[in-house]
Amino acid sequence: MKDPILVTGGFGFIGSAVARRLLQEGHIVHVVDIHGPLPDHTSICTNYLIGDLRDPEVCFKVVRGCKTVLHFAANMGGMGAIHDANDFAIYKDNHLMTLQLLSASIDAAVECFFFASSACVYPSTIPSKTDISLREGDVWSKGLYPDPQGLYGFDKLNTELILSYFSHKLSIRIARFHNIFGPGGAWFNGREKAPAALLRKAFVAKHAIKPGSKARFEVWGDGSQRRSFLYIDDCVEGILALLRSDHTEPVNIGSDHAVTIKALAHLALDCAKVMPDDVLFEYQTERPLGVAARNSNNDTALKVLHPWKPRVPLEEGMRRTGVWIASQLDTVLQQVDSAKVLDRLGSSTVVNLRTAVTFAILLPITSRGTESEVQCLVNLRCFAESLVRTIWRDVFVPDTETGFGIKIILAIDYDDTFLVNGNKAEAILRSFGLDVSTIICHQPRGHVCSLWRHCARAAYSDPAVTYFVLMGDDVEILVEGWMAKIHSSFLSISRERCTPFGFGCVAFRDLSFPGMPTFPVVHRTHIDIFSGDVIPEIFVNQDGDPFLFQLYRRWGCSLMLEDVTLRNSLGGSGDARYAKLSTPSWSFQTLDRAVDVTRQWLQVRSPNVQAKLAIDVVVPSFRVDVPLLERILTLRPSPTASTMFIIIIDDPRSSAIDVLQQKYGHRVDVRIRVNDGNLGASASRNRGMDESSSDWIIYLDDDIEPDPDLIHRAEAHIRAHPNAAGFVGNVHFPPPDSIFKSAVHLSGVTYFWNIAEKIEDDLPWGVTANLISRRVNDGVQFDLRFPKTGGGEDIDFCARKKELSSLGEGFYSAPDVSVMHPWWSNGRRSYWRFYGWGFGDSSLVGMYPQFVSWDYAPNSSELLLCASFISSSGILLQHFSPIWMGLQLAVIVFLVNFLHDLYRRLWAEPFDESSMPARLGDRHLVQGCMRIIAILESTLIRMSSEAGKTVGLLKQGKWYYLGKRFDWFTGRWGDGPKRNERKNSLQRFILVILIYIAWNNI
Repeated sequence: MKDPILVTGGFGFIGSAVARRLLQEGHIVHVVDIHGPLPDHTSICTNYLIGDLRDPEVCFKVVRGCKTVLHFAANMGGMGAIHDANDFAIYKDNHLMTLQLLSASIDAAVECFFFASSACVYPSTIPSKTDISLREGDVWSKGLYPDPQGLYGFDKLNTELILSYFSHKLSIRIARFHNIFGPGGAWFNGREKAPAALLRKAFVAKHAIKPGSKARFEVWGDGSQRRSFLYIDDCVEGILALLRSDHTEPVNIGSDHAVTIKALAHLALDCAKVMPDDVLFEYQTERPLGVAARNSNNDTALKVLHPWKPRVPLEEGMRRTGVWIASQLDTVLQQVDSAKVLDRLGSSTVVNLRTAVTFAILLPITSRGTESEVQCLVNLRCFAESLVRTIWRDVFVPDTETGFGIKIILAIDYDDTFLVNGNKAEAILRSFGLDVSTIICHQPRGHVCSLWRHCARAAYSDPAVTYFVLMGDDVEILVEGWMAKIHSSFLSISRERCTPFGFGCVAFRDLSFPGMPTFPVVHRTHIDIFSGDVIPEIFVNQDGDPFLFQLYRRWGCSLMLEDVTLRNSLGGSGDARYAKLSTPSWSFQTLDRAVDVTRQWLQVRSPNVQAKLAIDVVVPSFRVDVPLLERILTLRPSPTASTMFIIIIDDPRSSAIDVLQQKYGHRVDVRIRVNDGNLGASASRNRGMDESSSDWIIYLDDDIEPDPDLIHRAEAHIRAHPNAAGFVGNVHFPPPDSIFKSAVHLSGVTYFWNIAEKIEDDLPWGVTANLISRRVNDGVQFDLRFPKTGGGEDIDFCARKKELSSLGEGFYSAPDVSVMHPWWSNGRRSYWRFYGWGFGDSSLVGMYPQFVSWDYAPNSSELLLCASFISSSGILLQHFSPIWMGLQLAVIVFLVNFLHDLYRRLWAEPFDESSMPARLGDRHLVQGCMRIIAILESTLIRMSSEAGKTVGLLKQGKWYYLGKRFDWFTGRWGDGPKRNERKNSLQRFILVILIYIAWNNI
């Protein structure tokens, strides 16, 4: 089997043509390229690797096992790319690639090394416009020093000399190409050669010609420049002939027939069937022109490569290339706005390979708070090492045509004598070759945000600075190439959101504080918007980073990059070297003002860009049942909304926390927080509110199953009623397929779970299993006087939200915002939950006297309390009569409540199954005898709830509220509910009296 042949740049123009031919001849062909693979790569190579030859590891990997290396890879192009402004970028890229590849080839015992050189090695200053036939030895025609065309030519010549030095270790082959062209080459991006450029313009002119007018036809220079051009097939034959030969000196591979650029232009027009009289020639003499004349002398090639010689005439090569370019152009025009594309493709572009993008790292540093003063320098050195390790590719060998730079603005407290004396920190950073400026700040200790502001202003004064990175000295950056990725992300934001470039915030992913944008990057545009300030003065040392992220989240322009990671050894979610000082209410007035400023700025520059609706989902969770929480975390907002999921874990001992963090902690739209202890649902929801920076919050229980489009529908309701205090969604239960489940519905304790189906607007309240509220700075949170497990806090929350609504509207129904709530404990019988709800509801009586009225008679729990009092007095007085009276009364109370509920549910007030909180097909209770038993059990559930209310009042010392009833509809339905409750209480009380009298008269 033949040894593999490595072709570098094997998906490029010449490289792919040679690789394809070698593969056809039966060789094993390995390709390495920084781009690709090509769609037809199986016809080009046996296998391939996408890699950067500037990386020594890539070079060592690809040469392994190969005996022949064909080196075509280069940063190159036509006159749009090979010009003075790109000299250093091109030289550095190409020289580094060749050195790394050559070193790896020698170490791997490669036998033959082919190098693709260029006619640019020849002198560029020969003042002649006649044909100059360049022989291989003419490189030295200028005397002692050569004069290649730009640093591109210098690199090619230097490589030839280096290869000659190693000729005792490698069999060298060097081909100096003279303007190779043909199908498959660059044809429109600024890297094309003259034949492709002129053919493209000719076909563009053909499309653009209109009756009575001429199409423009651009030509760089005055058209008198002379060049020779070699068709790609002849080039490949020449390369193969050189490889088969034993010639180790450089040899020209080109055409010895030169033409003027003007003649080439006419030939291109002829290929496109366009008459020269139908176009208006525009000669661009200010564009890069190259040398005045150049032609290949093929005497050596014809001798050493015999029988090779150019066989495809220029006219035929242009015709074939024209057919291919025409097909490429037609494909493009079918996909895009043809008028704009034709206008752009009618001109050639100049490629600027070194568009400088400078990142300013804002780096406050202190020697305080560490084990020793020296420790801060150890941390700084670790940071510097990680910085240099991760920026080398972006700064020195970027993968794109954009060059990157780094600048560090170091901020030190004026009274930090350890760091100020001798400027130790700057010395460490400069030892790594970093560009550093130090500012001494007179700020209170620990005011990190103030230091950031000072650093940002200093960096902003340098017009070369593009990006501002808020960083800390105890950070270790983990991923190489982060500058290019962040820059690319800003480009993507601008393209996808149609915002001005630089509008947005891109954050590192902090492995020590998952999901939190602790180290954001903003563009100079942000500093422009806020007149030189990176964050408002209100911030001390906390909240500045999430402020930036939340600000641009309003337009969907905030990103946290999954693959751009760092680790923060101090701070974050843990302890810091200073007292953490949060900024109260920054997510209200401070953020609102910033949003207004940004909106006004954007309105002028991109008036069509609309802000997104920020809707957060807050879920308190004691269970930490990951599969249940996943049903919530898989919800997705619409393209016009932005959503964060805030999960508050209320059981810090749960073993599922790590599982949840591992699966979802990395998501920027998921924030997982763990309480120090079991604080209860209300406290957890309050913490979720504090974590949120949105306009609206959806409160969900952790065990519900939401409809997939819940957030979409919530957004629709919000946009329909933007002034609402909130919205009440529907909560359904699975089918009540048991006596107990039916009893729960019959008791009425679930009546409000689907209140959104029963009242359209101005709802009194809704359960927190599915509740939406406007997030405003009104001070309204869930009151912690209510039980941890719930009961009354939802009514109180909605009432205060409505009362303090600055826009004057209350809660609207959102019946299609629906969730399914499971039966508690899988439907196992328990009355304790309903007792707890009643216990919590008891607080409402004293809190809302406007919704409270006297009942006409005591309820079951109050009567049982009387019975207990009577029996207890008999026990204390040692009289049996009171004891028996109390026992009689208790029995009668139970009996009457059973009988009265049977009367109500079977005759006077039949239960309306169509209104129960279940999906339409599930609204049916048990039937027959089971229905009778369910009604009787519903009495026990109702009495449990009433007992909870009574005990709650007694424990609060508010016995004087016994006999008062809270209106669950808060006046929404007038006196109807109050009258109905009074009627039922009075009927039951009369029955109790009558049965007691009858019993004692028997």
